[in-house]
Amino acid sequence: MKQGLLRLLVLRKLGYKGSRAARKRILFNLVLITLVVGALVFAQIFVVSMSKGIADKYALLGNGHLQVHEDSTRVLTEKEGVLDVQLVSQSYALIYSPEGNKMVRLKGVEDGYFNELRTSQITLMDGIPKETTTLEQVLLSTTLADELQVGIGDRVALMLVGDDGIRPQFCVVGNLYDSGYRELDANLAFCDYNLINRLFKGSEETYHELLVSQERIEPLKQEYQADGFMVTSWDEENFTIATNLNTSRQAVLGVMVAVAMLCGYFISELSRELVEDDKHQIAMLTLLGARHSLIRSVYFYTVMMVTILSMMGGALLGIVMSSNLSPLLSAVADRSIPSLSYYLLDFKVVYPLGDILVIVLVLLLVSVISVQFSLRRVKRIEPLSCTHFD
Repeated sequence: MKQGLLRLLVLRKLGYKGSRAARKRILFNLVLITLVVGALVFAQIFVVSMSKGIADKYALLGNGHLQVHEDSTRVLTEKEGVLDVQLVSQSYALIYSPEGNKMVRLKGVEDGYFNELRTSQITLMDGIPKETTTLEQVLLSTTLADELQVGIGDRVALMLVGDDGIRPQFCVVGNLYDSGYRELDANLAFCDYNLINRLFKGSEETYHELLVSQERIEPLKQEYQADGFMVTSWDEENFTIATNLNTSRQAVLGVMVAVAMLCGYFISELSRELVEDDKHQIAMLTLLGARHSLIRSVYFYTVMMVTILSMMGGALLGIVMSSNLSPLLSAVADRSIPSLSYYLLDFKVVYPLGDILVIVLVLLLVSVISVQFSLRRVKRIEPLSCTHFD
């Protein structure tokens, strides 16, 4: 009998066979909470996806997932999970054009370096050199080319600093690339591996750059170290960037959790409003012998059902919105908005289920606590003072 009465009262509070005003109130709160949760989930997916996209840019173009710093003649053993191995040399040089100069990180790479994995992270520009030349070619980013005001086929000079002084090496811009992330593009240029060796005469850094599957990064690092190799990962080589990305993700998650807590408090206001509007009905139920625990259960289950349905709908809404991020970001990137030029707008959407679960659970927990606290006012309703007869 008690369970049947509880179910009937909850359904009436949810608007089933209830008043039109009750249905409107429930529907309004349902939509509002759904939109808030959807926005929280969407924001977290966006930030995590962008952070992961930036990390992929640095890993695939900057240093590789793993770097083996050993003699270039030493052969690496084949291991499961290794997708690509490239011999790379790098140093720093000043690059000059008639219109500007820039200190860049110059990477010497061999043929086959820009495989399918790496070309998926960049866009190569279409262009034809202005003239046939025997000069060495360099691959610059469109960001660097804009700063130096050069294009495909234009000549630039690499200023090399050595024990014998400063000497220039003239090169031609063979092609331009765009990774979509300006912070990386502004300091990275590529040339032929043999050119680095000839220019720097052994003073450059040489290492094997490995691309590996994500789940095998740490195991492979330990395996190579056990074999006697000196190995570092991309986040160790780019410690500041990796730390900033991780800090940004955690900071945004903290903000999302704080907003979820505020939303949980708002949900308690729903229960307060319901109780305030139903004072006379509560008083009548009390006079008829209903226990306070039953009355509190009615409002608690009503608010919790609205909350759970809203969270499920909001999470689904956030995921659906995120699945359409790519065309939206492409449209924004095509408009070349200056204020967004320093953000990565080309990344694969990932769904951080752990972060989403944290946000949802925090919202649910705060809602439960705040609603229980809010429903204590049921005990303070005086039956005789609130009951009236028409």
